[in-house]
Amino acid sequence: MTRSTFKSPRNPLLTCLCLFANLLLLPMLVGCQPYERVVARSSLLSGLDGSSSTIPEKQIGRALPDFLRTPDEGIRTEDEDGTVTLYAKSLRQLMAHITTTIQNGERELFVEQVLCDLSKDEFYERGLDPGLAFDELVKRQRSIFRLFYFMPMGEYTPGLFLENVGRNTFRLQISRARNQTLYWIGIDTVFERGNYRLRWFVP
Repeated sequence: MTRSTFKSPRNPLLTCLCLFANLLLLPMLVGCQPYERVVARSSLLSGLDGSSSTIPEKQIGRALPDFLRTPDEGIRTEDEDGTVTLYAKSLRQLMAHITTTIQNGERELFVEQVLCDLSKDEFYERGLDPGLAFDELVKRQRSIFRLFYFMPMGEYTPGLFLENVGRNTFRLQISRARNQTLYWIGIDTVFERGNYRLRWFVP
């Protein structure tokens, strides 16, 4: 068996042309860089003052009617006198309010603007303070944050869909079979007075 060897062209002109072609291709090969794609992800707290997101709120979902639009100032506004107003036009925004009120220890604000009227009435009927709901969630905040980890964009999380479970009442939940270690697997909400409010969490 004989080894084949490469023979350069005998014609000097062809040799020069080959060298010239190689010199032209070399910068192109050196200049090639791998293609990189940045995948943007929206965080749970998007829309709050001081937070930023690479996905504008306006790009999520279809064009919304006026009563479902949040103010330009964001989903949490504060007047000169310190009065805080929360806007929750989606479950995603409600989740953000649940998170921040717990972390900030805003018990009264939670009862007034996060908890729904139906849940508050149930406490009143039993002679209890609705603020106990907030206290319970503070104790269970780890369970809440674990649940929110699996639905970081609320109803816009791929694979999740809102389910109508009653009059103006909606549920967003994940599979119990796939998340057996979670204390809660979903959240029930009520749409009242133009905003989503917390009914309670789904065990």
